[in-house]
Order: sequence, then structure tokens, then C-alpha cells
Amino acid sequence: MAEPEIRELTSLEELRDAAELYERVWGERRVLTAELMRALSTHGSELLGAYVDGRMVGAQTAFLAREDGELSLHSHVTAVDPELQHHGIGAALKWAQRDWALAHGIDLVTWTFDPMIARNAYFNLRKLGAEATRFLRSFYGELEDAFNAGERTDRLEITWRLRDSRVEAASAGSDAAAEADGAAPLLEEKGGRPVPQDSDADLALVRVPSDYLGLRERDRALASAWRDAVADALEGALGRGYVAVDFQREGAYVLERR
Repeated sequence: MAEPEIRELTSLEELRDAAELYERVWGERRVLTAELMRALSTHGSELLGAYVDGRMVGAQTAFLAREDGELSLHSHVTAVDPELQHHGIGAALKWAQRDWALAHGIDLVTWTFDPMIARNAYFNLRKLGAEATRFLRSFYGELEDAFNAGERTDRLEITWRLRDSRVEAASAGSDAAAEADGAAPLLEEKGGRPVPQDSDADLALVRVPSDYLGLRERDRALASAWRDAVADALEGALGRGYVAVDFQREGAYVLERR
């Protein structure tokens, strides 16, 4: 597949294409309307589209925000055509977002994601060099889209410091892995079930299922037990001053006490 072309979305036709893509990805749920995106695009927000052979295959919407008085960009939605996921389109959109933010004098981007989805955690923390700084339990309340129906909408909030050395290294293609030797488990797996542990170590690990969505299909009760255990472990740790600085491919958050 050819490298995607990333460009800003400005016309109503482009924004309608983005709205349609969002609805396809989220199962026909009205995520963002073209009219709302039109207002955002004409008042300083970032809306990008990814195109291959002239067809929109990805879209991203972010709006200006403030974090402790600092101007920032909050990345609300990034979506990739379901037929073309895992082809680097999402990464291309995120690095284009970094370029856009820096060009507009913004050094900080935030967003939220479901902490149970290991591949997203790995992408955010390892491939982008970001950190997770806050746990938000049931952040969106009940949702009925294809991904969230019947789930508690727990979220981790990402802090992406665009000039941080780990981010700089990741942007150049280097691995943004963090030191984890000697990390103590706060949540581990035994016999397929989550087992909490107590520790005040400076480095800690929180285990999550490697394929939560598959587990949910096989055993809804066990998946729910994992969600509760991960929520308790991350909420407690981040509330005590830990920051999630990495995610191991085998399925564990690496937390560092700040």
C-alpha cells in the first residue's frame, strides 16, 4: 500500500466523508457531525484526513484546550478504515498531529483510551513515547457503539509532551522503551485471573490481558473481573503519584513513581 497523504480537512465534502468514516468505524453511531467539525475547523481546531489513491482512509479531530493553564491540543477522535487498519495510517495521523501542534506553538497533546486494549497501550506509550497520567473511571458513562456497548467506559488520559526526549527518539524511529528491571507487580495473572499485589516500589507493573476483546467474547464474567482489577490498580497507583511510562508487548503497564 502507498504511503498515506495527510492533509487538513476544510471543505464540507471532506468533513462529511470524515463523519461517515467515524460512523463506519464506531458502528453507525454519530460520533461527530460534519456541522460540528465545520465549526471546529474554522475556529482553530485540528482536523486531518489520511488519503490513499484519493480516498479517505483515516481521519482525526482535535480541539484546543488548556491543561493547568497551558495551551494544549486534545485529540478527541482518530479513526482508520477497518479494512486498512494495522498499515501505519494511525501512526501517520499522530505524527502529522505532532507536526501540526508544533507549527501552531503547542507542545502538549492529550487524549484518552481504553486501558484494557493492549495494542493501543503499546502504541501510545511505546511507539509514540507518551505517558498516561490520570485514570478516569466510567468517563463517558454508558455508550452503545460497537466497541463500548455493555462496558464501563474507563479511560486512561495520555500526556504527550511533544519535545520530550522519548518522543523525539520515537519520532526518529527509535524504540521508546522505559527501564523496567526490578519492577514490582501491582497486578499479576495467575491461572488466567487477576491477582492484586501491594508494593511501594519506585517501578511497578500492572498486567492486562493480551487480547481483552477476545477474552470478552469467550468469558464475559472473567473479562469484567479483569476490568475491575485493572481499574483499581491503575486508579490507585496514579492517585499515589505513579505515571505509566511504557507498555510491555507481553501485556503490562510499566509505572514509575514521580
